Amino acid sequence: MSESFSQILETALTKPDSFIQNILPELEPLTDEKFKALANVLESGTVIDKQNVTKLFVEYLRETGAEYLTKTLDVKRPKLFTQAANIIGELHYGQALEALKQALKKEYSELVLAAIKAISLIPVSKAVIDTLSGFYLTFEDEVLLSKSIRYLAARSNELVPVFLEKYPVLKPDRQMWLLNYFSVVADKRAEKLLIDEYEKFPDEKGVYCIDGLGRIGSDNAVNALAKSLDTPEWFLRKHIVTALGVSDNANAIPSILKALEDNHVLVRGAAVKSLSLVGNKNPDLLIKTLKTANKLMKSNLVRAMGLLKNEKFVEPLTEVLKDRNALFYAIDAVGDLGFPQAEFALRRLLKDDVWFNRLNALEALAKLNIRGLKDFAQEASEDENDMVRNSASRILVALKTKQSQES
Repeated sequence: MSESFSQILETALTKPDSFIQNILPELEPLTDEKFKALANVLESGTVIDKQNVTKLFVEYLRETGAEYLTKTLDVKRPKLFTQAANIIGELHYGQALEALKQALKKEYSELVLAAIKAISLIPVSKAVIDTLSGFYLTFEDEVLLSKSIRYLAARSNELVPVFLEKYPVLKPDRQMWLLNYFSVVADKRAEKLLIDEYEKFPDEKGVYCIDGLGRIGSDNAVNALAKSLDTPEWFLRKHIVTALGVSDNANAIPSILKALEDNHVLVRGAAVKSLSLVGNKNPDLLIKTLKTANKLMKSNLVRAMGLLKNEKFVEPLTEVLKDRNALFYAIDAVGDLGFPQAEFALRRLLKDDVWFNRLNALEALAKLNIRGLKDFAQEASEDENDMVRNSASRILVALKTKQSQES
């Protein structure tokens, strides 16, 4: 029987598109010999063969298949262990827990993540949480610990209370791993710990705490970050500003605006990016700030406003086009906004005395959905500057290509 089924299986695998419908009638009655043949494919088949047999287990054999695969979980057969663990995880087969745990040792490093992934997917129980938490609190391989977080995050609802309870008695290096975990899962229950640890140890534990508070994004988290924005360490300021950007909280905007004139270029760059993420939560504040901003803040604020794609910014940014000191950034920003209302203000600059202003104005106009672009580009193709002419030629080619595609 086993040879006969093995031959049938081999033939069915040669037609991957119809594999399931061809093999299903041959499975009854299910026997160990048939399961063994399927397991051999999982262990040594091609990628497509493994995918088809995996689908067979997950969608058709289900608990019966998971029960058999649990018996095959053997760390001495790593390829089969990995495939079987993935299937067991997809089927949420809790009876496999003890068999999966055998791989959670440093000497089986190639199997650890497959086991953790499977365990994280099976139904929650004290044994499951004890296994996952025990692994994260004791395992020594830092690379595997880091990679395991994406699986442990799925059980954050149960793991966070355990980790918060264990945190005070852990050694500093293991505390850092928990801060890393809290940062990734952004669970508000860890907010107080992250704030406290950041205030006590800003240099040692700052980065993880900062990132976590940014992801949590509550008013308390934002306020804690804002208070420390005057730290002398530029790399911490950069992390703070980045965290404020991902907070999705309008209360972060004033602090980000302040960072637009930071004395370090990387902090200012981070502030532009962060403001482009949350600035639309209070666009009126950005417009108000633009009116009184100094040269450094104005140039960075203009860049951020261009990225926000907010129609409210068309008028204030076209007004900035009258400021020669901010013209370079304003032209790009108005183009990035993409609203045709800016056409007239940009069109005037096609006659500017400075060639790169003409170039930037032409390329900004190309970002707007306007009818007269072809005429502007044809006129610019005769410009005295070769950079402007080259840009005009590229625009004309792009317009011709678009027109041919649409016709």
